[in-house]
Amino acid sequence: MFTRKTENETLSLLDAEIVTALAALKNLEKTSDEYGNVIDRISKLHKLKAEESPKRVSPDNALVVAANLVGILAIIHHERVGLITSKAVGFILKPR
Repeated sequence: MFTRKTENETLSLLDAEIVTALAALKNLEKTSDEYGNVIDRISKLHKLKAEESPKRVSPDNALVVAANLVGILAIIHHERVGLITSKAVGFILKPR
């Protein structure tokens, strides 16, 4: 709960630094060494922002998990109703 706010604050600070660096580019000549340094700083800030952004679950992985759960529930239901028993764990797909 508290880490979410810290991540958002970090991302907003990184965004502010990127905007400041982009504003500084307007005042520099494209052939100067300072221009190259600012470009390097902007690229490093973008890399930091990509590392700090929260990782999302891919829809493919969510679909595999949901299908596994539905399969396990179907097997467990069949084991309750039917006479033949089996192990539901053997039907779980391995993550990729």
